[in-house]
Amino acid sequence: MGGQAGLDGLLDGLLTLFPRLKAKAAAGESQLKLAAYIMAGMILLASIAGIGFFIAVKAIIEIEKDAFEEDFMNQPPMSWANPTFVVDDIETLSDFGYRKIDTVAHANAGDFVQFRFEDLGYEVEVQEFTTELCQDCRNYIATMEGQDPDSWIVVGGHYDAICYSQQIVIGIEYPGCTSEGAYDDATGTASVLELARLMMEWQETFQVELNNGSLNPFFDTRPKHTWKFAVWDYEEWQGSGSPEGAGYGSETFVTTLPEDVEIATYINLDMYGLNWPVETQLISQLSGCDEDYFHLYLFTSPVDDWSYYEDRGLNVTDEMREEASILQDRLGRTLDELNYPLEWVTVLDDTKGNSDHYNFISRGWPATWFRGMHEYLQEGDDTCEQSPKHAPTDRVDVLYTLAGGRGGLEAGMQTGLNALTLLMWSDINGNWE
Repeated sequence: MGGQAGLDGLLDGLLTLFPRLKAKAAAGESQLKLAAYIMAGMILLASIAGIGFFIAVKAIIEIEKDAFEEDFMNQPPMSWANPTFVVDDIETLSDFGYRKIDTVAHANAGDFVQFRFEDLGYEVEVQEFTTELCQDCRNYIATMEGQDPDSWIVVGGHYDAICYSQQIVIGIEYPGCTSEGAYDDATGTASVLELARLMMEWQETFQVELNNGSLNPFFDTRPKHTWKFAVWDYEEWQGSGSPEGAGYGSETFVTTLPEDVEIATYINLDMYGLNWPVETQLISQLSGCDEDYFHLYLFTSPVDDWSYYEDRGLNVTDEMREEASILQDRLGRTLDELNYPLEWVTVLDDTKGNSDHYNFISRGWPATWFRGMHEYLQEGDDTCEQSPKHAPTDRVDVLYTLAGGRGGLEAGMQTGLNALTLLMWSDINGNWE
């Protein structure tokens, strides 16, 4: 009797909430059937309420995400590339000796690059290739996968070195001609390693913040593009007696890309650090340099003068011109954000190739080359192009002399590294485009 009384009481209460069912009760429907109607109605109401709750929660999440994204877009990088680490690696690479292709020093330097990437937490792609002169050439590539796995931003420098005559007759190897390749291009290789370290540091910091609840879990902190940190082999021409050209490492990379992949941008790092704010030293002034600082040039896919590439068979399209303009604008904004003096740090049309960026631009992809003081390639009235590349003087101690000490070289490296840090960060916080 008590159970029946409880059911009667529950039913009376439910009928009060559902007047139409109360009429059915008056018409003689059984209590059990009425209870079934009521439960079905309650489930329906709960479902509607649940959907409404879900929609409300989703709207709140989207509002929070949008607010976080807007705030995040305006934040500076959480940390910056460190020139001390870069110069440390320049010294290490130089200590291997003359990194001419297919030598022990060359192989040891390649192993060092691979181990450094792996120590940072990357899986390293070792891209092997051979040519008539190089039987053991290898590119080393570390990948930070982004939100778009098929759109790549590639940063590269080369680790091989060469030594031969530079004036009158170029490309003659002579007895005793060896080079540490400190400037050409340990500066670029060491910078690629540092940028890879910085990207991994950012991602690990984001994971810590996500775990401790200080990061919005619905915000994707991966870069928008996939980043490839590449250290190329066999960039250097092997001299006047060589049956081959140069740039075979980057050429191997671009000719073996997966079909669905596009190169959004290539950033080439080859001989920089001897640039603003490095003041010209007495040794440079005595040899004809009458300027206050060395330049940092960003030779970039041309906006106006494509003649160098057209003369070599490139069919320049409107899309290429538009992408070149976008890249030059992006680089210009970056330099402006850092308040760099445009007299000494400037974006220019690339009109001579002469490094690994050529293999990207010549295939229609936008690219830029960070290049400091560079021997015998004067730009306009620049009288300070006196770098030691391709010579026995391409040594760390000579770089320190030209830069006024290790601190000067670090300051010059910092100029390029700060710009590179901002470019990389802009692909994480949504400002790349």
